[in-house]
Amino acid sequence: MFAIMQLLRISIGLLLIFLIAGAVSQPKTVSCREIIDQMLDSIKNIKTQRYHVRSTERVGSHLMFAGSTVKIDLNPKKIYLFNEEKNIEVLWVSGKNNNNALVRSGSVPLMNFNLDPYGSIMRKDQHHTIFDLGFQYIGFTIANTIVKAPKDFDKHFLYAGSVKFDNHDCHQIVINYPEYKFIEYITGKGETVTSIAQKLNTSDFKIRHINELSSYFGTIKQGKKLLIPTPYANKAILYIDKKSAIPLSIKIYDDEGLFESYDFTHVIINKPFAENEFSKSFKGYGF
Repeated sequence: MFAIMQLLRISIGLLLIFLIAGAVSQPKTVSCREIIDQMLDSIKNIKTQRYHVRSTERVGSHLMFAGSTVKIDLNPKKIYLFNEEKNIEVLWVSGKNNNNALVRSGSVPLMNFNLDPYGSIMRKDQHHTIFDLGFQYIGFTIANTIVKAPKDFDKHFLYAGSVKFDNHDCHQIVINYPEYKFIEYITGKGETVTSIAQKLNTSDFKIRHINELSSYFGTIKQGKKLLIPTPYANKAILYIDKKSAIPLSIKIYDDEGLFESYDFTHVIINKPFAENEFSKSFKGYGF
């Protein structure tokens, strides 16, 4: 009997050890909200960023594609972009060049242009200004979407498992807004399409398209009725890198289908730039 009792104690002890070991080895389950919060925190901590982005944007009934190399220093803000398809370089530095962008176009050799980043030439057929480049705009838009309906997070945000993107293990987050609709908005004094889009956390480009303002970038007459899409889209799919918590891919859909998508590769975060990297004389630039 003693031997049986001793064997039973040993068996129970081993079972407890296995249970404890199993509990320790089980990976912690991270909630969808925690993943989004980690992403927003990572974006807040970005000081410099380099990446290549492959963009798809719907203009009218057509999808426009572009591949660009981007460099951004956030303090003070400096931006460099090279669009490979169009052979266009853009350089903008806060407080320099009268706050215009220096632009070199491959279609006009040996000439540089100083252009308003908010003007019609740089905005033509573009969903965003150069100031929307980088991960901050994505974080800002998603954070404001949550702020507008904080209690509805679980209703709209869904964790959809793990995916591989560009050899990175990523969380897949699906954001659904079946309530997506167009509302009537009466413009106030001094408002522009851009200021309205920022105020209502929606698409500047889409407001222009719907209201036939695609080529108008000035102040809108007070009291004008506009149709405004709200929220930004009715569906978005995010791939968030598990290691860096940076969004490496985002696809945006509306009532007509794919509206825009951005895939980020060769991402380098918080690596200091050379002292003259945002000057037109930097080695490798074509200005």
